[in-house]
Amino acid sequence: MRNGTSLLLLAAIALAGAACLTAMGGTAKAAALEPTDSGAPSAIVMFPVGEKPNPKGAAMKPVVFNHLIHEKKIDNCETCHHTGDPVSCSTCHTVEGKAEGNYITLDRAMHATNIAKRAKGNTPVSCVSCHEQQTKERRECAGCHAIVTPKRDEAWCATCHNITPSMTPEQMQKGINGTLLPGDNEALAAETVLAQKTVEPVSPMLAPYKVVIDALADKYEPSNFTHRRHLTSLMERIKDDKLAQAFHNKPEILCATCHHRSPLSLTPPKCGSCHTKEIDKANPGRPNLMAAYHLQCMGCHKGMDVARPRDTDCTTCHKAAPKSAD
Repeated sequence: MRNGTSLLLLAAIALAGAACLTAMGGTAKAAALEPTDSGAPSAIVMFPVGEKPNPKGAAMKPVVFNHLIHEKKIDNCETCHHTGDPVSCSTCHTVEGKAEGNYITLDRAMHATNIAKRAKGNTPVSCVSCHEQQTKERRECAGCHAIVTPKRDEAWCATCHNITPSMTPEQMQKGINGTLLPGDNEALAAETVLAQKTVEPVSPMLAPYKVVIDALADKYEPSNFTHRRHLTSLMERIKDDKLAQAFHNKPEILCATCHHRSPLSLTPPKCGSCHTKEIDKANPGRPNLMAAYHLQCMGCHKGMDVARPRDTDCTTCHKAAPKSAD
């Protein structure tokens, strides 16, 4: 009986503790995420903090920053906390800008890409500049991103500017004013992270096994493009990459690398739908068909540092057409 009483007492204490944590700002929800090695919150909501009650730009959705994932990828905290102090970005960078941050606004601090190298100390990076650096330096990304620049539209913005719909207007206003309790902030962030789902990739079997490129067969024999093998290779390289999973939030996005000017589709039109054999006089800036093929194929191979084929070895992809008897 004594043991039973002890168990009941422990259960009561646990329930009381859980109720206390919830009352203190939803810390119990935040505890559902894996803790960081540094002791920093696993995820936080970054609000458009401003000096005024409703600063210009405060209408934008907050960003949930997954500290846990980024901490695992970055060796030095000062990559982001470039002053050396592990404080919130909005401590120095606000919607309007403030002296502590050299009047660099929060928008610029998060999105700038042309950041001048500092003569002393750490050169700061923004979210966008860091992501762009990753896509240019890593082989699994560089092939596509060497030839395509993602369109910065509303869908692109919503990848980061996305928060749980359970956030109340009062919480939003407190976040803007910098008065939202840390527990409430972490609970909103955890709820958003836990609700995120990985997009199921398209089966490569839906793609054509081979595509015969014969539009220029008068000069060369048709080229057999191993479409499914190329697609499978790309999917395999990025399947476990968190950055790719976040921004490739539709299965058709991978198709848009080659089919780069078409609406997202699993059955995009052929290259010849836009690129003609000869330069289109109505669109002189558009490459002709042969140039389009070579810019895409060679650009991707160069970005991924694929040694074969060399750009001077034409017959690796297509044999020269037989000469006529004449």
